[in-house]
Amino acid sequence: MDEIDPKLKTWGIVLGIAFFALAGLDFVVLKGDSVGGGSVDLRPDAAPLVLTITRPREDHLVEIRTRRRVRGEYEGQSIAFRLVDPDGRTLVEESEILSHKRRTFSFHPMKQGSYSLYAEENTLLGSSRGTGRVSVTVNDRRILSRLVGF
Repeated sequence: MDEIDPKLKTWGIVLGIAFFALAGLDFVVLKGDSVGGGSVDLRPDAAPLVLTITRPREDHLVEIRTRRRVRGEYEGQSIAFRLVDPDGRTLVEESEILSHKRRTFSFHPMKQGSYSLYAEENTLLGSSRGTGRVSVTVNDRRILSRLVGF
């Protein structure tokens, strides 16, 4: 059996440490400022999650995280969501059948106020009960987290 060159081992360790340092930096420092969030009910008749926007004219990143336990493992849920501004106009809308644990979208609010996020589980067999966690940040500069999906 061939021995691994000590220089390669050293470079492997250095690169591993550098990757974890970048991941930590990306996840903690570059995440941006949290400006809202909460829990959204995924039933079709549920009230929307109201997001109070106090920093207009800045890009806001919205993350919706859903997961449920199925046969001992956590899976994402298929959801449909819609973001409505204070004037009742739909800003962002998506309806998908694919399951994801995390969805993100950005919007640029032009004024302060209460924005409503409607979300419901979107399946071929109908809706069931569940919740999703929502977070809203501004100045999000993450790169690695978006690529990897955490």
